[in-house]
Amino acid sequence: MPGKKSGGFLSQPSYNAAPTLGMPVARPKKKLKALHWEKVDTPMTTHWAAHAPTAAEKEEKYAELSRKGVLDEVEKLFLAKEIKQIGKGAGKKTDKKQIISSDLMRTFQISLAKFSSYSVDKIVQMVIHCDKEVLDNAVVMDFLQKEDMCNVPENTAKLMAPYSKDWTGPDANKDSREMDPADLTREDQIYLQTSYELHHYWKSRMRALALTRTFEAEYDEVSDKLKQVVAVSESLRDSVSLMNVLGLILDIGNYMNDSNKQASGFKLSSLARLGMVKDDKNESTFADLVERIVRTQYPEWEGFTDDIGGVVLSQKLNVEQLQQDAKRYIDNIKNVQMSLDSGNLSDPKKFHPQDRVSQIVQRSMKDARRKAEQMQLYLEDMIRTYDDIMVFYGEDPADENARRDFFSKLAIFVTEWKKSREKNMVLEATRKRNEASMKRKHAQLKVTGSSDGSAPPSPVSTGAMDSLLEKLRAAAPQARDQRDRRRRARLQNRYQVRVASGQKIPDPDEIPEVEDSLKSPESVSTEGLISPELVAPKEGSEDDIAERAALLLQGMRGNDGANDAEETERRDSMRRARRRDNAEEERKARRRRREKASSISEPPDGDAVIEEEPDTPQTAETPASEDGDKEKVPTPTTVVSPPSPDGSKTKPIDLGE
Repeated sequence: MPGKKSGGFLSQPSYNAAPTLGMPVARPKKKLKALHWEKVDTPMTTHWAAHAPTAAEKEEKYAELSRKGVLDEVEKLFLAKEIKQIGKGAGKKTDKKQIISSDLMRTFQISLAKFSSYSVDKIVQMVIHCDKEVLDNAVVMDFLQKEDMCNVPENTAKLMAPYSKDWTGPDANKDSREMDPADLTREDQIYLQTSYELHHYWKSRMRALALTRTFEAEYDEVSDKLKQVVAVSESLRDSVSLMNVLGLILDIGNYMNDSNKQASGFKLSSLARLGMVKDDKNESTFADLVERIVRTQYPEWEGFTDDIGGVVLSQKLNVEQLQQDAKRYIDNIKNVQMSLDSGNLSDPKKFHPQDRVSQIVQRSMKDARRKAEQMQLYLEDMIRTYDDIMVFYGEDPADENARRDFFSKLAIFVTEWKKSREKNMVLEATRKRNEASMKRKHAQLKVTGSSDGSAPPSPVSTGAMDSLLEKLRAAAPQARDQRDRRRRARLQNRYQVRVASGQKIPDPDEIPEVEDSLKSPESVSTEGLISPELVAPKEGSEDDIAERAALLLQGMRGNDGANDAEETERRDSMRRARRRDNAEEERKARRRRREKASSISEPPDGDAVIEEEPDTPQTAETPASEDGDKEKVPTPTTVVSPPSPDGSKTKPIDLGE
């Protein structure tokens, strides 16, 4: 009840204010840092009740602290830094009221930065009138469709209610606002006159306006992808070459596998394993082999990579996501149409008097409905074709992973096939170049051999290689046996001729009979001269040829990979050994000639006749010692001839070979 309030039921104590430590008369000259503490609500019931001085006591206390320099020291140590605003002068502090959140205010400033020079009324008018400048700005449209703009928080709605106007009433234009919106910030005013006052149809309004700007571009994008999936699926079904290649892979794989691993078909995931099977040299793969077989044996199948080339571009498509995008496009157009027919956009009387959303949206809905129907047909066709092609290649259309990776499996197969083709082409080109180079080298060798007339015809060119090998094999051991027999006979004759110590064997050059006999044709033909170049080779030549043939045969029997240095060293060693043998044989021949000369000068008793030993054939090489110098043979002056040509009974002399 109104009236003067009387006393209460209990006696009222005198009012005592809560004590404070602050002292109005003792304040710092500059702002100091604040000391944050939690205040005690009822200090009178705590120990703080004893620290409740009167005003005079407080003044005396602070005067004492000031006299001791405590306050000056506190002011010096805990001085707060002044915050200076960059880019702003000593402007006046705004007294505008902010209702919306700081995050939403910053988003306002960023999204509407293009319209920062416009007034609040101008921006609100552009939004309500559905100006082209607003509808064509993707940033502004995205901001106006944000959840913060479509749903007004309850606390914000209560604070903005006094500043707002109800446009759903019959006389909305005549109604006045309880409070002036000019007291609010710029962002709050825009929010108030758009999202808040039109919140009953704002979400449907912005969705319909956005549809008018995106339905054509979105239709083209989604429909093209749907048609691409259908086209690639049909190409996979129509490619006979691809099926033949897969059949070839299956046949070769069954040939390689054991009986328990035979298969009548394989899934597309098996194609990725073709490149994992390596050959014995770890240089080529099974995929390389299949590509080479198709290119060389079945060239009519090679064009399958062109037939299904679309899988390379379609492998990035997520069919499940594409299906959801198409459904969302169709549902969005249906929802907008329902809003226009019987929803929030069906009654223009509840709109803002200047709102032109109905006229703008209705203008585009006819084309949007037609495109939604066409999109539905594309979607159904894509789903049916994609499921059929997956079943056709043995995949499970209900498996999400299989649906997502179907095109990528084939795309990887096509890409690896092209890589194998390039690899095989490079190897084949290299092999052809090597073969051509070898042919050119062989042709040059043939031309060089035919141009050299002095050289004997090559066994390869005459076609007598086999006969030559047979002759060499037959001649090599026979020539060696002959040389061994002669060497044994010479050694035997050498040690049976005795020469007394101190006796000299006459030089055949000083005996006239010997000289005459040596100059006679018979002696020339039978004795052999010191100079081997003047005598035609007979038996020695045959031995030398046999020896060379034996060396050639040994070289042919040797390792084909021996290098030239080893061959040269072996030939040199054989040549030195041959020279030593020839020098030894010639020394023996000279001794025999001296013996014959001595026997001529001192004929033996009786009718003994010395049987001449056949001369050792001389070679074309000059006799030399092991160190390469010519051997100097001393000429003995005295020879002790045997008493009888036949020798004694104990030591007979065998003059025959």
